[in-house]
Amino acid sequence: MGTPRSLRLVPLLVLLAAATPVFAQRTRVNVTVDRSSTSTRLILTHSEQIGYVIQEGNGRLEVIYSQPVVINPAGQRFDDEVLKRYDQRRGNRLVLRTGDSFRGYESFELHNPFRLVLDLQNASMDSVLTTPSFDPDPRRKIIVIDPGHGGVEIGAIGPTGLREKEVVLDLARRLQRRLQRDHNLTVVLTRDEDRLIGLDERTAIANYNRADLFLSIHLNASPRSTATGAETYFLSNDATDDAARTLAALENGAAGVRLDPVDKAPDHNLDLVLWDLAQNQYLAESSLLAERVQWHLNALTGTRNRGVRQAPFRVLMGATMPAVLVEAGFVSNIEEEERFRSMEYRSRVAEAIETAVREFLHELDRLQLLDPRAGRP
Repeated sequence: MGTPRSLRLVPLLVLLAAATPVFAQRTRVNVTVDRSSTSTRLILTHSEQIGYVIQEGNGRLEVIYSQPVVINPAGQRFDDEVLKRYDQRRGNRLVLRTGDSFRGYESFELHNPFRLVLDLQNASMDSVLTTPSFDPDPRRKIIVIDPGHGGVEIGAIGPTGLREKEVVLDLARRLQRRLQRDHNLTVVLTRDEDRLIGLDERTAIANYNRADLFLSIHLNASPRSTATGAETYFLSNDATDDAARTLAALENGAAGVRLDPVDKAPDHNLDLVLWDLAQNQYLAESSLLAERVQWHLNALTGTRNRGVRQAPFRVLMGATMPAVLVEAGFVSNIEEEERFRSMEYRSRVAEAIETAVREFLHELDRLQLLDPRAGRP
């Protein structure tokens, strides 16, 4: 006598019941593609942290995960000379088919949520990246302004939703317009759109352009809703205080960088010391620039003086020129958030920084007249 049909279905139902939770627990990977003239960027947003390796070869780039994942969308095609298409293979592989102009890639991680960012570089843009777009002139000063965050990295968010990445981009553009009224100044923005740029890439732009100063603009945030005022930082291995150390850790952590003692990568501390030494020759100039910026922000905007501080900000590391990071105010404070909604207030902040930069450059010229060896190498 044959097995009843209902009984024959039981093993299949048991298998399906066991398999369903496993599939439901697979890590989800949402793929976002951002293309520009210099690179094609893939942002892989994961539902949880997961192990992976990246392999390159034979016209392809593969992200191989430690276990099966669910990729959304599972595949796409592009009319792009760097990236032709991507597909999911074998359950745990994201396979990118690269184009003729693919030169190489860089990758970095972001957290909360866990994201893997892949920058596929365009070989045809090498000369643009490594050569300034203007003729070198020893009388011309070059300023690089860095609006913090961008793209998927929003930065701080105010109580009513004002977003740091948008405000600082507007401040940077206003500052650029004001400074460029002087024909002896060339002003370069690290980003002029809502796009995420790696921290090391920001100072690399300043170094490529042989900038005379580097200025990174941010908005601050604090668990204390009463915290107000501007802060200006320059690089140091040793933070001024716990608050400065915490802020640097938050800014570094937003871009997937960890420089704290629990980091398991032994090279981080060595890198920090080397970068700190590299900035030592610009320590006095960075301190002077920070003091000028801080004084004028206090004077022109009426914000509380929180002082000049030092901290190990990754975005300042590797800069071969005077470099400061400006926290123009606390967007976490509802009153300051409302001020930053005002275009007039933003103009005042840009004016304050502009005045500080001009004073600094004038003082730098005076020092170089006294000691010609102090000029740009």
